[in-house]
Amino acid sequence: MGQNKRIIFLQAAHTNTDERVLFHQAQTLQAAGHIVEIYEIASFLNYEPKQTDVYIVDTPKALWKIRHTSAKIVYDITEWYPSKKNLRNIRAGKLLKALALVVANLWAGWRTDAFIFGEEDKAKPFRILYHRKKHIYLPYYPDLGYIHPMPTNDIAKECRVLYAGALTKEKGWERVMSTMNNIAQLLPKTKFQLDIVTKDHFAYSKEYDNLHICKLDFMPFEQFCKQIVQYDLFLDLRDVDFENTRCLPIKLFYYMACGRPSIYSNLSAIRKGVAQIDDCAFLVDDIEQATQAMLQYISNPTLYKRHSQRALELSQQQYNWQSIKIRLTQLIDEL
Repeated sequence: MGQNKRIIFLQAAHTNTDERVLFHQAQTLQAAGHIVEIYEIASFLNYEPKQTDVYIVDTPKALWKIRHTSAKIVYDITEWYPSKKNLRNIRAGKLLKALALVVANLWAGWRTDAFIFGEEDKAKPFRILYHRKKHIYLPYYPDLGYIHPMPTNDIAKECRVLYAGALTKEKGWERVMSTMNNIAQLLPKTKFQLDIVTKDHFAYSKEYDNLHICKLDFMPFEQFCKQIVQYDLFLDLRDVDFENTRCLPIKLFYYMACGRPSIYSNLSAIRKGVAQIDDCAFLVDDIEQATQAMLQYISNPTLYKRHSQRALELSQQQYNWQSIKIRLTQLIDEL
């Protein structure tokens, strides 16, 4: 075991309350005896306030802030860089901006001492170019101590559904609403409750009396974990584009930990990241398939319970933070 270190997380793409950093990585390192601090770059000084042994950064922008440090640097790669978000509001010179961000990312890979990868697709260029550098895979699995599953319900009588995310076309919001309206029409005797967790403004007219829609304010991580165990199904029907299909959704693993099935867009990253996904969820290509998936769960209680139980089993046996956190502590010890 290595000596205790002073570790600073420096965040540019995420806040200092990001659940992956604050509730998983930082707490694990602190429990191992290290001194841990988390900063967003806007509040971080341009000099090292105290002796720092390791910086863990999330973007080239964060790394640039401490580019002259003598401390070890770990690049935690969970986002595409550049991503659609980086280029969204740029009209002229979009190609030049994209090339500049690619170069910045390659520089960050050269400057760093080790990598943390959230998934395989985002790791590929760095594994090829910097194959001699230390790296670990640290997927987006939840700490099961925050999630306490509840027994399944009779969803033929009442079905509570959750959508969490932005209310945009790219995130599939319109497909979610179309699916809910379709299933409410097909099953008029079933009461449907659709709760939406989002920061966006919500305005929508429901089409059927047996469908109730409620917007919930964006909530802190621990409250979110307590909230999601109350639902029977989870819907996420985002676009299947170049970026989305290569991104493994973090929320999927939290939904599995609740012991409930999900209906997700057919993303290749999910099939790669969860080999047993067909045992606990439906991956769909369009609104019709999403509607049929909901119909199967509601009309077939045996299927619903089997997928619910399998989701919980997989979460408890494999897809949880407790099973992978030792990789992080070992990496820090080896630096």
